[in-house]
Amino acid sequence: MTSLSTKPTTQTTQTTTAAAKATSRTSLAGRIASGLRTRAATVIGATVLAATGTLTGAAGTAHADGHGVGWYGVWASGVNLRTGGEACQLRPGTVNCFRIVNQVSAPEAVYVYCQTYGIESVGGNPYWLWVMPTHGERGYMSSYYIDNASNWIDGVPEC
Repeated sequence: MTSLSTKPTTQTTQTTTAAAKATSRTSLAGRIASGLRTRAATVIGATVLAATGTLTGAAGTAHADGHGVGWYGVWASGVNLRTGGEACQLRPGTVNCFRIVNQVSAPEAVYVYCQTYGIESVGGNPYWLWVMPTHGERGYMSSYYIDNASNWIDGVPEC
């Protein structure tokens, strides 16, 4: 009579152990990747919330009445930010500031540094602003496109 052995062979045990280790490594790698994705999403989400709160929350609305350097909303779409040579710095406008470096659209905000009388009026507003958007290069834009009660922004210095 032949007896069937229920004892596993050494080769079967080694194969089973190797498979268990591979599954364990895969599982560990998956848990680490999942944890990193969760942490990255949390950091990105917090950054977006902080930036949005800064741009559209207290800082954005604090300057809506036109007092001082700071963040102001843009009410139009596709507003060009312009630069050029010395003529652009002295009297900004579409002619003197021939290089378009960026565009902004509502409901974005721009940081207004200074303002000056331009070479041309836009919508009856003769003032131009040196601004920085939330992304990209700084440039001049017409004050006409700023969400503000008046053409000249009180408390913003002249360029």
